[in-house]
Amino acid sequence: MILLSGCVTNQLHFAAYSTEAQLAAIKSRVVEADIVQVTGGDPCTRCSESSKVVWHAANYKVGLYQGFARIPVDDWAEFTRRSVGAIPVAAMKTSVEINRVFLKTWNSPEYYACEVSLTVDIGGAKYAGWARLKLKEPGQSLIGPRYASLNAEVLGTVGLTLKAAYLDALDKSKSVP
Repeated sequence: MILLSGCVTNQLHFAAYSTEAQLAAIKSRVVEADIVQVTGGDPCTRCSESSKVVWHAANYKVGLYQGFARIPVDDWAEFTRRSVGAIPVAAMKTSVEINRVFLKTWNSPEYYACEVSLTVDIGGAKYAGWARLKLKEPGQSLIGPRYASLNAEVLGTVGLTLKAAYLDALDKSKSVP
């Protein structure tokens, strides 16, 4: 197990499920900031576990199948702003660099999980944000022996994980003297 501890896909597999209280707390927090720039959300073209923004689909229905694909988001800047709930007229202006978005879906047991790391720049000071959410619900549908499709509601959780990571960075900015 020690050898696999650094592997994101295994960390997500063995992570605890997010509670309804955790999800509700993230959803209910209001962000009083604008996001003026988002960088780093470039989709992968030859997707692999080391891709910066990637979906890892895995299942046991046809033997162990593990594939990597792009997360179906065309505009990560707008997706991030909308997910965080950025307010364009807010006094606080921030920039976001997406360092990693790793989404995993699995079929036995059925779950999906997302891990996000990002950096938020507030007035030239940079704060790292990180979040991981895991839901005990189906995240994919198997449409062929080697093909899975992402269930639509999963993108909402990707957005919620982005918001949680952004909030983590904001909380760190408030704890700096």
